[in-house]
This record gives sequence, C-alpha cells and structure tokens, in this order.
Amino acid sequence: MYLIYGIQKSGLSIINYCQNNKIKFKIWDDNPIVRKNIKKNYNNHYFFNRKKNNLNDFEKIFLSPGISLRDKKFLKKNVSKKINRDLNLYISNLTNQTIIAVTGTNGKSTTTKLIGDILKKNKIKTFVGGNIGDPLCNAFLKNKKSNFHVIELSSFQLETVKSIETRISIITNLSSDHLDRYSGMNDYVNQKKNIISKNGINLFSLDDIYSRKIYNQKKIKNKISFSLVDKSADFYANEKYILDNYFKKGRRLYIKKISDDLEGHFNNQNILIAYICCKILKFSETNFLKIIKSFKGLPFRSSIIFKNNKLKIINNSKSTNLNSTINSIKNYNNIYLILGGIAKENNFEILSEYKEKLNCVYTFGKSGLFIQKKLKRELFVKRLPNLKILIKKVFEDIKKNKNKSTILFAPACASYDQYKNFEERGIHFNNLIRNFLK
Repeated sequence: MYLIYGIQKSGLSIINYCQNNKIKFKIWDDNPIVRKNIKKNYNNHYFFNRKKNNLNDFEKIFLSPGISLRDKKFLKKNVSKKINRDLNLYISNLTNQTIIAVTGTNGKSTTTKLIGDILKKNKIKTFVGGNIGDPLCNAFLKNKKSNFHVIELSSFQLETVKSIETRISIITNLSSDHLDRYSGMNDYVNQKKNIISKNGINLFSLDDIYSRKIYNQKKIKNKISFSLVDKSADFYANEKYILDNYFKKGRRLYIKKISDDLEGHFNNQNILIAYICCKILKFSETNFLKIIKSFKGLPFRSSIIFKNNKLKIINNSKSTNLNSTINSIKNYNNIYLILGGIAKENNFEILSEYKEKLNCVYTFGKSGLFIQKKLKRELFVKRLPNLKILIKKVFEDIKKNKNKSTILFAPACASYDQYKNFEERGIHFNNLIRNFLK
C-alpha cells in the first residue's frame, strides 16, 4: 500500500495513477482545508489515520515536493528509506520515451515550454510538464501518452533520485535559492546535479560559478557548454545572433525578430538552450525561428501586462529570489520596483548596485521591513502594508515623473505570507493594475 502525503497537483496525479493501476493507497495533507476539499471525492476510508496507521506500514510514501525531507516525521531510519517524490514513480514507468529534462534556478519554466513548443511545431506529439503544467505522472494517462517528454524538475523533485536517463539534461543556471530547505549552497547544487544523464547529452552554462564548476568535472561525459558572455563556449548568443562552435565551428544564425514574451537579456539563454536542443535533435532552423517570433510565454514570468509611450508594467511574480529580480532590473530604466513576501536571502544590499536604474523601491509583506532596512541607506524605499495600497502609491509617484517609467513587480521573495503561491500573487497584481488603469 502507498501513502500519498500532500494532496496538491503532484499528489492528485499519483492518486489517479494508483486508481488506474489498482494500487491500494491512503492519503493525507497537513492542511485541514485541503483535506476538507478532497473529502468530496474520497471518504474517511482513504485517509491516513494517525492513531491506527503507522508510517512503517506503507510500502512507499510519496511526499509532496512542498514538504521537506528534513521534516521530523520522515527522518526515522525505517521511514526515510520509503520516501519518494513523484519523479521516482515517473521514472519507474518510463519505457522508450525520449526525455528532455530541465532544471536550474531561473528560466527553467520558459525554457521547458519553448522546447516543447518547438517539438510540437515539428509535429511531434509531446508531453510537457513536471514542475510546470501537468504533473509528471499525468504523462501516463491514456490521453497524454507521448513518445517525447519535456519536463521541468525542481531541486525538491530531484532529491530522491541519483540520476535520470535522458536524451538531453539541462541545467540553465545556478544561484542562491531555497536555502531555507538546504544546509547550504553546496547541498542545493548537489540536488540539481541529480539530473545529469550518464548516456545522454548534458547542457551547462558557463556564466555562473556553480554551473561552470559542474561542467568542468571530468567524470561528466557527453557535455555541451553555452554562454551569453564567453564566445569560446560550444554555443554563444547575444541579442543579434547565435554562434555555433560545436556542430560547425564559427557558424552564426542571425535572429531578426523575437516575441515580446522573450524580451530581455536573460531570455537569450532560454532561446540559446532551445536552439541547442534543435541542433541535437536535427530539427529545422526555420521552425525554430518561427517559434521564437510567435512564442507565448507562461504567465507571471516577466510578462508585459501594459505598455504605452509613457509607461510599461511588468509582472514577474515568479521572481522568488534576488538573481531573478536582478535579471529583470538589467533590462529597464526609470524603474519603480516592487519587492516583498518572505525573503529567502539576506543580501538585498546587492540591489544598490543598480541604483541608477531604480527611481524608488516599494516593499510589502512579512519581510517588507527587513528589506527596507537593508536598502534605505542607498535607495529611496517606501514600505506599505499590502499590495493594493502599494500600487496606489506607485501610481501617485509616477505622475510626478515626466520620463517613460517602468513598474517592475519582481518580489524576490516567496509568496506564502499572503498568497497560496506566486500564481495567486500574480493574478492579484494584474487585477489591481487593471483597476487603477480604468
């Protein structure tokens, strides 16, 4: 019998898998609201009984990625051996599918969707999911079955596997994130390294010290480097062209037009990774160029939600770490920056390096005061109690500025103090902006 602990998207997909394969299971979620909602479909018989049931009674325990493996309930020796994520179940069901797996700190969702769109443009039936969209185990539903899978994997999903056999494994970049769940940066990086394929091709950036260090490890075979800085990398890109030093030394592919949803220097890396996959899989460059020209991005990832001659408004609610926020700042000027939520890092002072771009910084949420204290020596900072009042203040301040302004919502924090997730936070921001623009 399986125990499915944590009934969010991945947990529900495991429930469906068990039912379809006639596997006995019990379910549990620590959140009483979640339990109440799911009782509409499952009676008490299905629920883990903490008085009658013991964690040792189960063959496997599937833990939601949102639950730390360091939770005291699961640290006991006999229990810890049974802990799995949805990725373990996914891997055990693979047959002859071609897998492209993507992880990293930033950009992995856009990269995953972009690769998936290119495969579909080449008329290949493709499952795209994992940490975005469809949960991994939905890949084995009858109406989802495909020979190609493009999957995004978080560090949490990768914690319980030693490796995954893929056609292509990708680490987009690595920087400080989720350190509230790990003992340090090395621990976080080691989880990401579990995506490395023994027989497939591994793609690594040279533009951050952690990814470059992994690339330089001699024991890793079949690897390709990419960079937005180093023209000697196997593949290099800037705003104008992609340079191929791997398949055909010195060949350039010029890029004339890209979608607004791929605007910004940081998106050059997503485009470059997708191009490398095209070359590996021998896909048409024509289709690649068509996709990056028409690409529709995922919501709340540097989405332009409004623009005219005087104002541009960017919703990057997905920004839950400083590196992501900095990547957004680099692309704009006259910025009114909105930060807040639950800070996962301490070094917010680094934003002072971009003070020439920042007209004002607004903070809110649980870490609003903390961030304000970190920045007030070098930057003009205002702290507000919530997003609604904050946006009202931003619009008041923008009226005083005659230059073209940018409102950048890139919180650099987790959302759980006031929202269920970054999506709910992003929706709320969009709705508030619409009301103020009426």
